[in-house]
Amino acid sequence: MNNIAALNSGTAFHIVSLTKEPFNKYFKKVLYLPTLSFEELKDIDILLITCSSMYDQLQKKKDIFYKFLQEGKTLVVMGRNETKYWLKDIKEVELPFNFWWWLDEKNSIDLEVVKPEYPLFKHIKLKDMSWHYHGGFEIPKNALNVIEQKDSKKSVFFELDNYYGGKLIVTSLDPFYHHGSFFMPNATKFGFGLLNYLKDLKIK
Repeated sequence: MNNIAALNSGTAFHIVSLTKEPFNKYFKKVLYLPTLSFEELKDIDILLITCSSMYDQLQKKKDIFYKFLQEGKTLVVMGRNETKYWLKDIKEVELPFNFWWWLDEKNSIDLEVVKPEYPLFKHIKLKDMSWHYHGGFEIPKNALNVIEQKDSKKSVFFELDNYYGGKLIVTSLDPFYHHGSFFMPNATKFGFGLLNYLKDLKIK
């Protein structure tokens, strides 16, 4: 089983999602972002940058993330993290979205699975990942595009091997924000699915 660390910015939703049941058992460490040091990551395989982290602190700590990747490890970046300010070679794009689509029974979320064989889907289905998303991403060269917005074909979940020496997983979904804020039950389902996938993910 992989050793997973998650970054805590000290907000209520981070504390609930990362330090309380049911998700706390998945983390070997929960690390406070403003004081993060590379030494704390020596025994960590996967670093989870949780939804809605302090992006000014992400900017300050970005060298640590790239040093972590250079050791062949995995960086997972969740939604609402202003990646344009600190994540190299990844282009975030705004996408129009109706946040109230679910009020009309005739509507469905405008996402589609591109790679149904992706191992995450052994743990969860797209319907359990559907509430809303925060923009998307241009698909990087050689990336595995897993979920995309139907019209724009921009990615909302992709995986990129050999990214500065390691693996990068990025999504514009924000499950830990919603779980820790006590709304959007699907966010909790996605949290379980993602963490079960990551704990057994093959690392270089």
